[in-house]
Amino acid sequence: MAIYINGTTILADGVVEPVSLPDAKMWMKIDYDFEDGLIKDLISGSRVHLEKISGIALVNKLIKVNLQTTGIHPQVWMVDLPYSPLICIDSVTIKTGINTWTALVKNEDYEVIGGKLWLYTQGIYNVQYQCGYSSIPEDLANDILALTSWQFENRGKKMNADKSSLLSQYPNWDGLNYHQYKKVVF
Repeated sequence: MAIYINGTTILADGVVEPVSLPDAKMWMKIDYDFEDGLIKDLISGSRVHLEKISGIALVNKLIKVNLQTTGIHPQVWMVDLPYSPLICIDSVTIKTGINTWTALVKNEDYEVIGGKLWLYTQGIYNVQYQCGYSSIPEDLANDILALTSWQFENRGKKMNADKSSLLSQYPNWDGLNYHQYKKVVF
């Protein structure tokens, strides 16, 4: 039994960042305005970075996932979708032929239990769902502020999702709070 995620597309991303420009400027003790555009970009970049490495959506998102279930025993596949927390499943379709998809019915063909999608048929699926926080926990907001501040002070250094390279550049990386929210996938 296996589940393969064959593609994830963000159809709609949050339009308001969970951390405001005034909050970031106060955190960094900046009292001038000429770098506001840069700070806004750094806030967004920090949020996206934390989302990529943690598997959680810090803003509301509309996601489309292509996945495949294989194997026959047991006849249930519990799918941990790529971003959480799950708000709702908008649609689930199964491939039934060449360019032919059939819509599935919630609580008849699939279920949502414990924030996970439960499928009962082997196949190729398209799942469209909404996820994210309407208001993020304060400790995650502090992570965004800390990374925004670090990027502002260390312009030109590339921050990517590779933790090992980031540890050498950002000394307090392990002190961030996202670890307690990070999804664990077996």
